[in-house]
Amino acid sequence: MDSSVVLGIDIGGTNTVYGFISRDGHIYTHEEIPTRGQEPVSDLVDRIETRTHQFLKNNSELDLFGVGIGAPNGNHFTGMIADPPNLSWGNVDIVKLFKERFDCETSLTNDANAAALGEKYFGVAKDMNDFIVITLGTGLGSGIFSGGRLLYGHDGFAGEMGHMPIEDEGRNCNCGNKGCLEPLCFSERY
Repeated sequence: MDSSVVLGIDIGGTNTVYGFISRDGHIYTHEEIPTRGQEPVSDLVDRIETRTHQFLKNNSELDLFGVGIGAPNGNHFTGMIADPPNLSWGNVDIVKLFKERFDCETSLTNDANAAALGEKYFGVAKDMNDFIVITLGTGLGSGIFSGGRLLYGHDGFAGEMGHMPIEDEGRNCNCGNKGCLEPLCFSERY
């Protein structure tokens, strides 16, 4: 039996979910904690590190071979979370932070892209080549597969539909612009 696991992390604007997953998609454990986006990102990384190292210590038969992170404004090409509108972290080299703590291969993508990858490999889109996953949480996003490949776009931000301009003089958005789609979807927050 293969004892290799990946630490999967979904950083959200409100909560962060993480867990250990086998290569075939078996979830060994998962936990949800508050993101606390007003605190330094290192505090979130510390909390995840403490809990996950304890799990690995208690399950010594498991071998961590990688960390996969989905985050708002996560850029697959740079490893950076680029000034996420619903978190006060500015630009963060999240891949570097996790590599320093876990000493294994670490990758990052936008949270909506991570959801699309999950559907492609383990969910309802296994046999699909062209589909869109729309995510609705603290923010609004989408992950797009075309021709069996995830679309990242030139700068890694394809599918960032929450910040498409819809109205010239619309509501203020957390990204700093006016008239984005996202504030229209979350009237209580804006």
